[in-house]
Amino acid sequence: MDKLSHLILHAVEEGKWNGIKAGRNGPVVSHLMFADDLLLFGEANEKQMHCVIDTLNQFCGMSGQEVSRDKTSILFSRNVERSMRSRLLHISSYKETNRFGNYLGVPLTGGAPKRSDFQYILDQVSSKLSAWKANTLSFAGRVTLAKSVIEAVPIYPMMSSKIPKSCLDDIQRMQRQFIWGDTDQKKKLHAIAWDKITVPKWMGGLGIRKLEIMNQACLSKLNWKLNSGSEEFWCTVMHGKYADQGSSSIKATDSSLRKALFKIEPMLHQFSVWTVGDGEDIDAWSQVWIEEGLRLDQQLNIPSHMVGLKVRELVDDNGGWNWSLLESWMPYEYQQKIAAIYPPSHENGRDIRAGVGGNSNGFAVASMYNNLCGYLHKDNSTMWCRLWKMKTPERVRAFMWMAMHNRLITNSLKSKMGLCHVMCSHCGDVEETTLHVLRDCPKAMNVWVQVIPVQSRGLFFMGETQHCNVSLSMELEE
Repeated sequence: MDKLSHLILHAVEEGKWNGIKAGRNGPVVSHLMFADDLLLFGEANEKQMHCVIDTLNQFCGMSGQEVSRDKTSILFSRNVERSMRSRLLHISSYKETNRFGNYLGVPLTGGAPKRSDFQYILDQVSSKLSAWKANTLSFAGRVTLAKSVIEAVPIYPMMSSKIPKSCLDDIQRMQRQFIWGDTDQKKKLHAIAWDKITVPKWMGGLGIRKLEIMNQACLSKLNWKLNSGSEEFWCTVMHGKYADQGSSSIKATDSSLRKALFKIEPMLHQFSVWTVGDGEDIDAWSQVWIEEGLRLDQQLNIPSHMVGLKVRELVDDNGGWNWSLLESWMPYEYQQKIAAIYPPSHENGRDIRAGVGGNSNGFAVASMYNNLCGYLHKDNSTMWCRLWKMKTPERVRAFMWMAMHNRLITNSLKSKMGLCHVMCSHCGDVEETTLHVLRDCPKAMNVWVQVIPVQSRGLFFMGETQHCNVSLSMELEE
């Protein structure tokens, strides 16, 4: 295929093949290829079609390969007349199409994505669910499949497209129904709110991701590349096509990808960490450049006449920090933080967007997702971390997770739904709570005295609920 690329580029250099220019300042595109898939671009006239056919025939003669006519089609722009289309189809012997179809399972829409364009994702999820027998799986097994399989289905198209919210909501609805064992005939109790399930495990959830926010995090990676000077071809096309507009505005005629990236770009700026070079690109107050997580406009009242200043504008004529601009209103501790940074200079090169969300070496989708959700590792709980590190089967950890949320289906819980009385069926005169079922009921006590050492029984049986759960985790692990 490299030889075919050389033949096409040679035809372009000789002026025989006229590619399509991607925007006023964009590159000329003659072909795109990946493995044995090929997209050719050219003007819709007979001379160009003969050039394309001759180039393909030359390659086939050299390589012994043949073009598959069944898998090859031509997509014309709306400006090509019907008579010209007929002549070009006759010359090429290929069929006409009105859409690009799918590539690696993702539809190449060529326009604003609609819900119908992503119906295939819902169909894939439904087909996987129908192949699984949910009623034969434990709660832990259903959660594992929901995370590792269902959640993974839309990730690839998320990396390049803004998927409609209604489509993602339907996928999450199917996730919820599968996790709790719902069927078409019977709906089961959803014991714990979805908002609690979708937080990380170290915060008391199950780590299932919110797909709409995950989509934003994936698209933010494209924004990162665009704003970091990536030389990938699609970045070159985007910069060339929209260079005249700048990055501060969009038009109704802009592509759907451009509009989606423009909408979420403030999120990238909010969580980016900059390394100071010449100071020309960094907003002194609204972007992070002093230390991770510190935005001065969130900590201080910026004087109105200084709003919008770049870091470069905080330097005096001698190349040092201009303290006369800052001393009258900025607290001393923030001045000290700035003093620890080398002042911007053109000798240092351009400013560099160093990382997002704790990754000082680049962009991480997982870190961006946690930032967008507001999940901070300083909020982790020792109790939850210890639970998920227990050396026990996953179904035991899942059971303890339910117990620690106090959502086991006890008589106390069922009584609140009006289903039965509140008392323990064995004891008769004691409320059947989670703690009673697992520890205080005589039947449970008979089990625990067999496994808990004598010196630990007092602490275990007399401790508070939270301490009991942690102690129980320790005993199960042992």
